[in-house]
Amino acid sequence: MNAITIRNLSDEASRALEARAIRNGTTAEAEIEQILEEVLLSKEPIAQQPSQAAKPLKLGTALWELGQEFGGLELDITRDPAPIRPASFSIRM
Repeated sequence: MNAITIRNLSDEASRALEARAIRNGTTAEAEIEQILEEVLLSKEPIAQQPSQAAKPLKLGTALWELGQEFGGLELDITRDPAPIRPASFSIRM
């Protein structure tokens, strides 16, 4: 087996790992091994967790993806060819 060193593990993650090991009656090393095997040898794709470092999802992208789940939507977006009237800030009396 290969030796792996994990640096900069947060205190919260370290405590959770220790608690999981105690709960399962194993060592932290055995828990890490089991976690890695479950994740790496799983046949199912792993859903990305919000805590993972990923670029933030924009609102437009989220709405587009939601629409795709329901078959999408085709919009005919054409611009009105009439000229735009400039705004008037004068006061009429």
